[in-house]
Amino acid sequence: MPKGHRKIILDLEFNPIRDPELREYARQEIIEIGAVMLDDELKQISSFQQYIKPQHNIVEPRITSITHITNEMLESCPCFNEAMYKFMDWIGDEPCTFYSWSDTDRNVILNEIDLKCPDDERYDMFFVYWMDLQRIYQRKMGFYKSMGLTNALGSLRIYFEGTAHGALADAENTAEIMRCLSDNERMKLCKSSSVTFNGHSASKGFTMGSIAIKKK
Repeated sequence: MPKGHRKIILDLEFNPIRDPELREYARQEIIEIGAVMLDDELKQISSFQQYIKPQHNIVEPRITSITHITNEMLESCPCFNEAMYKFMDWIGDEPCTFYSWSDTDRNVILNEIDLKCPDDERYDMFFVYWMDLQRIYQRKMGFYKSMGLTNALGSLRIYFEGTAHGALADAENTAEIMRCLSDNERMKLCKSSSVTFNGHSASKGFTMGSIAIKKK
């Protein structure tokens, strides 16, 4: 994990876009951002949480049932651009690396940028190297198949703190997984005591992250 970079661990909640033409660019709109900022010792420096009002669809009942986010909650919330500017102001200008649980959040945020503000150079900060903590977890645990955040926490003997599918709580719990992954002795103990079977190890080809290339 890069030294000298602040670590931004983020989680997104999102709602589907149904318009077929728009779905060629993005299939989801972000309705909540949650993030924590860590230093080189993985101590939390700051946190960020923001709800976002979707532009192209109301929040669907299925999404409300998962996230507990309602249309009424978002009625007076900022739109994507305003919310993202707040997020970028919170991140600041110092070097940072983005982390998420799987590539899904990375893809959602980059696709929505391409849909709504492709020429805004301020968003270039997101088209950088992202680290996929789910893949790092799979490699270190020797699992072949992916595992959801809650089950991964359980396999590491970590209790989920907060409400699942709340973006900030998910980001904070993902940060706790990062701390565990960075502790070799703790990982040895978790692997030796784990009773979770998630496929045989086939992780030699896993990468530790991926480059996000901005579309021209």
